[in-house]
Amino acid sequence: MGFRRVPLTHRVEFLHDGDLLEAERGQSLVHALVAADRLLLARSTKLHRPRGPFCLRAACDGCSMRVNGVPNVLGCRTRVYGGETVETQNVLGSREVDLLSATDFLFPRGMDPHRLFAGVRVASTVVNKLARRIAGLGKLPDEAAPVTEARRREVDVLIVGGGQSGLELAAAEGSRAVLLDDGLELGGKLRLLRPETARVLGVEARAAGAELFSGMTALGVYREGDAPSGALSVLAVQGERVTLFRTRRLLLATGCHDAVPRFASGELPGVFSARAALELDAGNVVPALRIALVGRGPLLDACAERFARYVVARIEDAERVEHAVGTLAVRGLVVRTGGGSERIDAGAVIFDGTPSPAFELAVQAGARTEFRPGTGYVPVLDADGQAAPGVYCAGSMTAA
Repeated sequence: MGFRRVPLTHRVEFLHDGDLLEAERGQSLVHALVAADRLLLARSTKLHRPRGPFCLRAACDGCSMRVNGVPNVLGCRTRVYGGETVETQNVLGSREVDLLSATDFLFPRGMDPHRLFAGVRVASTVVNKLARRIAGLGKLPDEAAPVTEARRREVDVLIVGGGQSGLELAAAEGSRAVLLDDGLELGGKLRLLRPETARVLGVEARAAGAELFSGMTALGVYREGDAPSGALSVLAVQGERVTLFRTRRLLLATGCHDAVPRFASGELPGVFSARAALELDAGNVVPALRIALVGRGPLLDACAERFARYVVARIEDAERVEHAVGTLAVRGLVVRTGGGSERIDAGAVIFDGTPSPAFELAVQAGARTEFRPGTGYVPVLDADGQAAPGVYCAGSMTAA
């Protein structure tokens, strides 16, 4: 059962699937829903399996919902101000009883509509129509969004990523720099581990004259012309505002993607990355009264400390976990022991492991990557930290 540690101070209300819920004004939608013990927020695209928030950094689809008539809104990147109408999308019935989940029963090992009954004219046509009906990411918006012209800005230095490395770079570059981060708050994981240090870095960067933007997502990097050394354009979105930045120096400090569990049913609602759990803690939300910790890492160590009174087990060797237990949400783990296996009852599982570098923007900008066992793909850098002409990488995304 998810709950709040402290009473609401600026209470607002919103609707979730017809139920009136309360939230702290300005907090993320996911925080409000987990605090209301709502972990099942979505269904998987094709087989309609239960999904919930895992990363709280817009890297999974477990909190993708319809908000005020707009589909595919990520709850972890949406603040609640009161009066919102939030609905589960891509279901027939409700999020708990989704009739389209019958496809999971009929095709427990998955379904490939392109090959199922391929060559059988009538049957193949029916299967493809069925697949289009039951799969998807919600219906079109209730109203067409207004067309807005993108703002264009020329900047000397553009920094993407507002964690420790990004903020330090912004302070060093000063008034020449503009920093973008897709999080609701700047600071990255540093804010979760050492919030005061993150705050001071932000103050120093602003004092140096750098412009800092939170809640702004860099969607893509484009090189002008065919020359590999041409100027770079970065398309960024903040709410309904679109900005096209043009720069000759792009500094990437995009961090890492959270490790995901490899044990069976590890995608059940109620399984969180350690970073996500610390985000909940920062918002004074506890995901459950009984919490199991799986894996190793400094983020999980912080979770063990902050949720100490609720932790019922810590399994450092994640390979010992056979599978998660639950139907609509996690209810525990089955773990191998010396004499067989045992079940650990828990309403939430917090997982940590080796993260993988977020290299995607670097590749778009022309960088090469190399695969490192145990880490994943990492941008290849020269002696100056340059991944491509005018593109530099720093921080944990370099796996240094």
